[in-house]
Amino acid sequence: MRKNTTLMATMSVAFMIGLSACNQSQASEPEETSSSQVSVESLSLDNAWVKAADDGMTAVFGELKNNSDKDINLVAAKYDDADQVRLHETLEDNSGGMSMQEKKGGFTIPADTSLSLKPGGDHIMVMGLAKPIKPGEEISLELVTADQQSFPVTAIAKDYSGAQEDYAPGEADGEGDGADHKDMDHDETDRGDSGDD
Repeated sequence: MRKNTTLMATMSVAFMIGLSACNQSQASEPEETSSSQVSVESLSLDNAWVKAADDGMTAVFGELKNNSDKDINLVAAKYDDADQVRLHETLEDNSGGMSMQEKKGGFTIPADTSLSLKPGGDHIMVMGLAKPIKPGEEISLELVTADQQSFPVTAIAKDYSGAQEDYAPGEADGEGDGADHKDMDHDETDRGDSGDD
């Protein structure tokens, strides 16, 4: 009788240890998934659109939204069908006009706020297109933060016509990217039918 009681007690303890180990591993899995989901949802590009273009270069616009409680520093963007993608800003130049240049350090979006990417302002410049982007087409990009997190976004291609824009010295050289910068228009005053729908 003592042997049976001891055996039963030993088996009960072993069962409890095994059950406890199972519960711990099951509890840790959802935390990892949950953490990953929060990261992906913390940055979005709402109402995203891209200027339709046959070749050369184009730009991506929209509302870059930080849905988290911490500042996010966007430092790069990637598009598979282009030689280069840069984060650009538009500043007043010495002649009183506006000129585009690469945004050093990227875009910082404060917690729970948004940054407008628009013609004549901040935008994502896509240079050296490998293939045309036709009106109505949806393209996929990746936004990359300073802590190397990637956020997939999509943008709809729209016809766009606007006024000519100048580039800061060295910005329109192309640096071998095959981009025709003179054909890229960003002026917000004439967006035709490409406004935010």
